[in-house]
Amino acid sequence: MRKYNNKLIVIALPLLSEGEMLLVQGARKSLAPLNKKFEIMVLCGGYEASLRTLADLGTIAGAIGEFMSPIWLENLITKGIPVVQLGAGREGKIPSASTDMEAMGHEAVKILLENGVHSLAYLGTSGPSGSARLWKSFSESCRLQGYQATSSSEFSGPILKEFIVSLPLPTGLLCATDRLARLAIQTAQELKLKIPQDIAVIGVGNSRMESLHAGIAISSFELPLYEIGLNAGTLLADWMIGKQNSVFSRQVKAILHERDSSIRSASGIARAMAYLRSNPSTSMSAGELARFAGMSRRSFENAMLAEYGRPPGIILKEMRQARAEQLLRESKRSIAEIASECGYQEPSVFSTAFKRWTGKSPRDYRRIYQMNELPRIRLDR
Repeated sequence: MRKYNNKLIVIALPLLSEGEMLLVQGARKSLAPLNKKFEIMVLCGGYEASLRTLADLGTIAGAIGEFMSPIWLENLITKGIPVVQLGAGREGKIPSASTDMEAMGHEAVKILLENGVHSLAYLGTSGPSGSARLWKSFSESCRLQGYQATSSSEFSGPILKEFIVSLPLPTGLLCATDRLARLAIQTAQELKLKIPQDIAVIGVGNSRMESLHAGIAISSFELPLYEIGLNAGTLLADWMIGKQNSVFSRQVKAILHERDSSIRSASGIARAMAYLRSNPSTSMSAGELARFAGMSRRSFENAMLAEYGRPPGIILKEMRQARAEQLLRESKRSIAEIASECGYQEPSVFSTAFKRWTGKSPRDYRRIYQMNELPRIRLDR
């Protein structure tokens, strides 16, 4: 291991909201083996000047940061300080941990088209790399499906109204944040358009407060910030101890929570399926799902059999299996955490079920995959 004298590991973030705190928790967990040798410092806001000062003083052993300027990065790299970028890093130079924007764009297009829209659009700033990458992914997925997506990076009242008026109806609109989703919904309603019948809206961030202000539950991608923190911490720890790692960039898939702002179908079955996709850990029984769908249990089960060829219990098990396999392949969460997210309170029960599904224990599945003996498969719903 490289020699440091009680130096700092810095986690630098533009904000320290509830989501960013999850990211810090994940990073701290991965960095725990180094805690006895290094102190972890969290900086937020305008942190670049402080980082330069700390780097010039020779007190930084490693750094994890977001929206770092090229000049700041070069300053750290020149001093030989290991850096992990939160978000897209520079190809081949800086390790990075980020949300899988390609998967987000693909899933948004898929879900919006399944909800019967005739056109697709994007609302997001052109500056921040995350928004730009999401637009690139979304527009490319639209193109592959035979659609030409339109976009706007201006959100002032008159310009946003003009953009929404220009959209062919019904439109599916992906917004870079839940705040923008709320602004789009409120603007559309001022124009006497209906959500989601005229405009189906999906946001990013999974903010309950924005749904409250919008007056409608906003469909939204929940960013995997804790998992990103875990991966960033692992990349930095490996670099600092000199461990060779062929994985230079780690991407984590976000979870889409489908809600009223994008579900255009009045079908109770469609709403129940959207709920199951968003909540694989649900403990709802078939009877409770039927009531959620506004149907009797028998009618609900018959309708599920007619449309999907399987009863709701089997469909939920398949969703849990797919989610468990994805988390074992793509995340560093413990078996107990994965079991809980997939609806199993007891890890031993989960392990038994998983082995019945795949013929392998969760630990063996993860180990074999990490040795590249299992193919990496993108999960489409």
